Amino acid sequence: MKAKTGTFRDSSTSADLQKNKLQFNKPFKKVLADLVLFFFINTAYLYVFLFIIPDQTIAMLSTVWVGIIAWRGGLAAGILACLVIYVSIVIGFYFPPHNSMPTQFYIDNKVPGLLIGFVQCLIVGFTVGYISTLVHQLRKVQNELKQKIAELDAFGRTVAHDLKNPLMVINMSIDSLIKDFVSSDNIKVKKKLAFINDGTKQMTNIIESILLLAGVKKINQKELGVFDISLSVNDALRRLEYNIEKHSVQISKPENWPSVYGYTPWITEVWVNYINNAIKYGGSRERQINPIVELGYDLQYSCQSTNSEYIRFWVKDNGMGIAKDKVGTLFQEFKRLHAKEYEGHGLGLSIVKTVIDKFGGVVGVESELGKGSLFYFTLPVKVPQDCGRTGKNSS
Repeated sequence: MKAKTGTFRDSSTSADLQKNKLQFNKPFKKVLADLVLFFFINTAYLYVFLFIIPDQTIAMLSTVWVGIIAWRGGLAAGILACLVIYVSIVIGFYFPPHNSMPTQFYIDNKVPGLLIGFVQCLIVGFTVGYISTLVHQLRKVQNELKQKIAELDAFGRTVAHDLKNPLMVINMSIDSLIKDFVSSDNIKVKKKLAFINDGTKQMTNIIESILLLAGVKKINQKELGVFDISLSVNDALRRLEYNIEKHSVQISKPENWPSVYGYTPWITEVWVNYINNAIKYGGSRERQINPIVELGYDLQYSCQSTNSEYIRFWVKDNGMGIAKDKVGTLFQEFKRLHAKEYEGHGLGLSIVKTVIDKFGGVVGVESELGKGSLFYFTLPVKVPQDCGRTGKNSS
């Protein structure tokens, strides 16, 4: 039944497209107005200038009029334009006093010149009209897709918000239960509660990632500005405090941080994703080596033409490193390394790239197997100017 339903939909959609191709791109009244307008223009033009212009110029101008009508009205309008323009040519030729003047109507005394002009108009009308119809249909599909995407985006954000509220209640309840069982000797219950707690927090992070990804694509320039990036760093570390304590992570960072251009909440998400990955993939479970995460920054480059300075921020771990052939896919959506060993939803690094692209920065990674990885991103010191590097990916 499903296959039949899909076939029926495909055939109906194809029939609709074929039907639309035979229609006008514009309302019939406007197409008719174009036909009348260019009929009088061509008739008057021929009547006035037929004394001084050759037949070839007349044919060329006729194809121009037909092309204009076909582009504005579509395939059907182009075919009608051929007939209308041809009638205007005939009237222009035979209306007094031109009807008594000798005119070259034949080519090599065999082929009527008017017939060749009509064929040219027909070819131009059909070709331009067909292209115009396809362009019109493409624009229509694009508008429909934009509308559907906007509807899906609004639906996704609504569902995400609706899911986030009960999850917060569940998290609070589980935290309360964990506190109640602190003095309990029931180890199984404690493990189950910790497992549920981790799962609900992971679900919350996924929802926040989806909301952030949707919000970044609709950035409001008024919300951007220069801020102290230490605010984002400290906020990220506070949000990851549970994971840091759970995995006994050693964190090192500079005492002073520079100010950059961006949006604090979204840069916080960048730090959260980078630091969380460093915790997840840092150290070694087999050798019982705890993760060591180092945060830092350095001056990346300066654009000479606009004097725009970019600062590179980075997060370094002591993990197993990344193979060079896998580096290129890291910042794509739903792409993850070590998928079997570690859980995740694969949105983190793609969100990082989406955020940094909006500020004209770049993202990338420096890694070597057995020597850990260094993930970085760049941000401008002030409002970025176009230096030919906006939104590019480095590795």
